Amino acid sequence: MSWRYFRYEEFACPCCGKNETDEALIDFLDDARKEAGIPFIITSGYRCPRHNEEIGGKPDSAHLKGLAADILCRTSQERFKIVQALIWVGFRRIGIGKNFVHADLDFDKPYPVIWLY
Repeated sequence: MSWRYFRYEEFACPCCGKNETDEALIDFLDDARKEAGIPFIITSGYRCPRHNEEIGGKPDSAHLKGLAADILCRTSQERFKIVQALIWVGFRRIGIGKNFVHADLDFDKPYPVIWLY
């Protein structure tokens, strides 16, 4: 698969290199990136169980299924553009942290929701 703004490798687990990221997630993120008009730097994509546990991720994290990504966010203006674009393209599960925005497509979990970390 080919995307405008992402390489599949950007979503690999940093500890082992394993990557089970769902391509639909990247499709949605690619569309959101175009809509936002700013770079989306992925700080966390797929996580293997060991890495998820090491960083204190939830045991049922969507990252474990390859259905989630965290996007670096440095300013409130970036945060607004990212969240607005994610909603525009159809994300219905969004988490907002101090320096990142989480987006996922895990419809085994409640949606639509926006939460704070």
